[in-house]
Amino acid sequence: MGTNGSDASQQENAPPVVPLANMKHDETVIRQLEEISQEIAKRFPLVGEAEPVVCLKEEYRNDDIFLSKIDNVALTYSRIRRVRGDGNCFYRAYAFLLFECCRQDTDLYTRTRAYLETSLKWLIDIGFPSFTTEDFYETFMDSLNEHVASGSAESLLELFNNDGLSNYLVVYVRLLVSGQLQHDSDNFIHFVDGGYTTMKEFCDKEVMPVDKEADHLQIMAITQCVNFPLRIIYVDRSPGNPTEIVFPDGSPASVTLIYRPGHYDILYE
Repeated sequence: MGTNGSDASQQENAPPVVPLANMKHDETVIRQLEEISQEIAKRFPLVGEAEPVVCLKEEYRNDDIFLSKIDNVALTYSRIRRVRGDGNCFYRAYAFLLFECCRQDTDLYTRTRAYLETSLKWLIDIGFPSFTTEDFYETFMDSLNEHVASGSAESLLELFNNDGLSNYLVVYVRLLVSGQLQHDSDNFIHFVDGGYTTMKEFCDKEVMPVDKEADHLQIMAITQCVNFPLRIIYVDRSPGNPTEIVFPDGSPASVTLIYRPGHYDILYE
């Protein structure tokens, strides 16, 4: 009698039996998702090769406003380097340009490295956890120093298309943005909307999540923080020619991004 009761209890507590057909279906779905992910990575690398800027016209072949603006951009800029639209496009593009320019400009590298070497303590003093912040910092610094010392255009592309390393670099740029906004919150808080009452709250929700796109406030912060000015060409459906904005305002920017609604790519003259 007791044995039967025990058997019944064990049956009640036993994990559900998953039919073999369902397991095979799940494996098929997972495999299909992996194949889709690989196809996306193949077609849309994190950072692509430079292409003629007029290649954008194919995307807007039925839109006269965009076609006209692309023609205007092409008067100054000859090439575009696409960055995957995953919510990190601005941060990834900015880091890529910083690495690219530091290898070409010794003064910029020396100045940037000197600042970045102080950034870890600065971020920890602001309140970021030391262990994880140090991990992102070391990856960023090691990658930058190695690229400047012995890198090439090909190795830079390889670095930024390595999911793990590339995303570590993106996170450190986000940390720098968050640190600058919180450090200088008295000046930046007036630009914050959306019901946020503190800069930390804004940064936790709008800067640090890896899929959150950058807006003017984040761009102002990083260009001031690193002292690496940036020009952005805005291409949208508004009348007239594309709008050009330099961050920080009035600075001598040597690098350029193109912004189309919701996305940033790199431009070269």
